[in-house]
Amino acid sequence: MPSFSSAPRRSLVRHALCGAALLATVVFAGSAMAEPKGLDLSLDRPSDQGVFRVRIRSQAAPIPMSRVHQWTVHLTDKAGLPISGADLTVDGGMPEHHHGLPTAPRATPVGTPGDYVISGLKFSMRGWWEMKLAIKAPDGRADRITFNLVL
Repeated sequence: MPSFSSAPRRSLVRHALCGAALLATVVFAGSAMAEPKGLDLSLDRPSDQGVFRVRIRSQAAPIPMSRVHQWTVHLTDKAGLPISGADLTVDGGMPEHHHGLPTAPRATPVGTPGDYVISGLKFSMRGWWEMKLAIKAPDGRADRITFNLVL
């Protein structure tokens, strides 16, 4: 009677497991890349509590991948008057991937009243990103805003 080796069987099992893992990865990655339906992609709107109006814009078009670049911010009160001297803290990340920004961007004021520049921002991959700003005006008013970006 012929002798059967278990080596081909182990190889087949190993290939089947690798294939299943690859399929699971593709299915998960595909579902994680789709942004939620109805996502607000506006880049000019009131802050969360309506204390400020915030407009952001990338200084590079199209928005670059894996390259540090700058954004401009225009900040006004709800009456439309520019707010200078505010403290803006920048945060963000990819909600579906559960990671933050790959850099530590900073916002600094520029010469025009109400205008700021965010330096050191980088997006490392395509997909849904959030850019979060915490804003504190010199008079103590404070609010937050989150912008959604799909790159």
